[in-house]
Amino acid sequence: MVREKMVAKRAGKVVAFLGPDGAGKSTVLELLQAQLSAQGTNHCYRYFAPGYLERYRPKGNKSITTNPHEGPQYGPVLIVAKISLLLFEFRMGLWPLRRQYELALFDRYIHDLLVDPKRYRMDTLRWWMRAMLQVAPVPDLLVIISAPTDVIQSRKQEVPREETARQVAAYEALTEVVPHAVIIHNIGAPQVAVEEIIEKLEMLK
Repeated sequence: MVREKMVAKRAGKVVAFLGPDGAGKSTVLELLQAQLSAQGTNHCYRYFAPGYLERYRPKGNKSITTNPHEGPQYGPVLIVAKISLLLFEFRMGLWPLRRQYELALFDRYIHDLLVDPKRYRMDTLRWWMRAMLQVAPVPDLLVIISAPTDVIQSRKQEVPREETARQVAAYEALTEVVPHAVIIHNIGAPQVAVEEIIEKLEMLK
């Protein structure tokens, strides 16, 4: 029993970052990683998925997305298959990261499907998709990086203003349905948001 408690105590934490396009997730994550490195915190960065399956590992060719909703949308059969594969990926992939790192940082996460399914070619969120995602592993901390619609649109216009407004409301509403979720408003200097996040991370220890 004592040994089990010690192992559990050493397990690393999973922290996921979600938010509207243009809210500043990438900038905040870059600054956060630099600060964690300076502090000597053993951490890793993943985009969306842990990378357990080869198809979800970085390909090395980082392309800039200018229209996240372009491309054909999947039908119900392919959506079921993709969500099932993602659930397997997250179930199998998170534990190795917890064993190897103190912190595993995710830029986007499987719960992103609840807000922006069209980005993943799933057209719209259906009740059975929501039911499938109920069994998805929940991160130890879900950070919603947000800002007012006008602020976001002044930074980036990847999606129309109406879609930005919808995303802002939908992402912030996740705090009501996903455990361990907090909202960080990235309005001023990004370093301010980073300091708020560091405070939240301290509470995980």
